[in-house]
Amino acid sequence: MMSCGLARLESAVRATLVASVLVALASVNAGAAEPAREGDSLSGHVHRARAHAGLDDRVQLLSKALELDAGQQAALKKVLEAQREQVSRLWANESLPAAYRVSATQAIGEKTADQIRALLNDEQKKRFNPPKPPHEAAASSSLSVEDWMSKTRPN
Repeated sequence: MMSCGLARLESAVRATLVASVLVALASVNAGAAEPAREGDSLSGHVHRARAHAGLDDRVQLLSKALELDAGQQAALKKVLEAQREQVSRLWANESLPAAYRVSATQAIGEKTADQIRALLNDEQKKRFNPPKPPHEAAASSSLSVEDWMSKTRPN
């Protein structure tokens, strides 16, 4: 059974991964909807500043929850920046089918979580979202949307 703090941390990690996808989608859509105009660099700066603030918030949240030192925080920020860049490039490539981009985004999220785990000491790893055991991962992929929603609803 999961402690309340671990459940919140797991939820926060999932939210950060989903937020990364949404930020990437928003930036791709914003770029497609509004072509860059000469002399209109302010909107680009504002968008980058907001994205940077979101990343800093994620680093701050995870740093506090996991009690990361300064070196771990810097490494975490680099991992999350790399994740954001990979997801952005993936979703900007319109030649790839959407279904592939979704599964590739999930794979990037899993790889990012593994990279974050590699930065942590044993005590921090206990508080971080643990990987799913292989049998649980296979079972969860066969759930219907309704089953998944009922399992993820707070009691």
